[in-house]
Amino acid sequence: MLKIGIVGLPNAGKSTLFNALVTKPKAGVAPHPFTTIDKNIGVVEVADDRLFQLAKVENIGKVTPVSITFIDIAGLIKGAHQGEGLGNQFLHHIREVDLILHVVRFFKNEKVPHVHPQIDPEEDVTIVNEELLLADLHSLERYLQKDKTTPEERTVIRIVINKLNQGIPASEIKIADKDMEFIKALNLLTLKKQLLIANIDEDEIISPAKKISGSNIFSISAKFEADLNEYKWVEQQKILKDLGLKRTARDQVVKASYQALDNITFYTIAKRKEAKAWPLTRNSKAIQAAGKVHTDFIKHFIKVEAINSDELISFGGWHKAHEAGKILAYGRDYQVKDKDVLEFKVGIK
Repeated sequence: MLKIGIVGLPNAGKSTLFNALVTKPKAGVAPHPFTTIDKNIGVVEVADDRLFQLAKVENIGKVTPVSITFIDIAGLIKGAHQGEGLGNQFLHHIREVDLILHVVRFFKNEKVPHVHPQIDPEEDVTIVNEELLLADLHSLERYLQKDKTTPEERTVIRIVINKLNQGIPASEIKIADKDMEFIKALNLLTLKKQLLIANIDEDEIISPAKKISGSNIFSISAKFEADLNEYKWVEQQKILKDLGLKRTARDQVVKASYQALDNITFYTIAKRKEAKAWPLTRNSKAIQAAGKVHTDFIKHFIKVEAINSDELISFGGWHKAHEAGKILAYGRDYQVKDKDVLEFKVGIK
């Protein structure tokens, strides 16, 4: 399952955003730092109208969307890489995730103190990113001390350490592909993609998006969305309509998080008992998609039958599309396309 960590300084609104995203369990929220000590974990389904259309056209009763695990991680502070504020524990939680949702405080609320004398989003982002970078430096320097490290690996590590010391995150370092594969295996924090979230005041939800370093970032009033999440769907729609909004920022954050991971979605409707959506890294082959469904499918793969989901729906189902010759068979190297419906043929007796 995809894992996304919610990260930021204390009192930036991380737990409030977590509560806006998940149905349950809810995270504790209080106007003081380190309300969150142990990480909070919640699972959110990615909205997918197409999946329900597939289920309807195939008369399937069970529908399983893609799910994302959101992890609410306690606030980082300056010195976290040295253990300040339980920093080592929190940094370890970040290593476990696929994407970082970096919450930046823009809202002004005197009852919720900021960890610094004034609210400065640019500085806040810099502090968190510096701690991630310093934690990577610490990890690489310890790795150099291991006896099993080869001379070639040491050379690559020193190149990365030099760049990190210049303030360049690992994600922006240009090295040979094989060397980057080695560095990726070290699970550096500054290699992880980030999606910046501006946590704004409730009266700014219809205002233009905020900016950091001249770049637009995703704006959301976590407090408003968390409160909205307590209402039933019909009541939510009425509130949104009254405000002139078409959908919740919650849905937009979930969708943006999924897209930031550069995944595509493929579907299976095997045996017509369950319509299921699956996440897959872009440019993956059919054999990799088969392994997502079941590890045995890799070993016993024969072929895959594929059709675009919109085309399948327009034909009125798999059987009719098959009769029309629209479902094509491919081998293990077929590059799966976004929104493909796949049926795997395997030689398992």
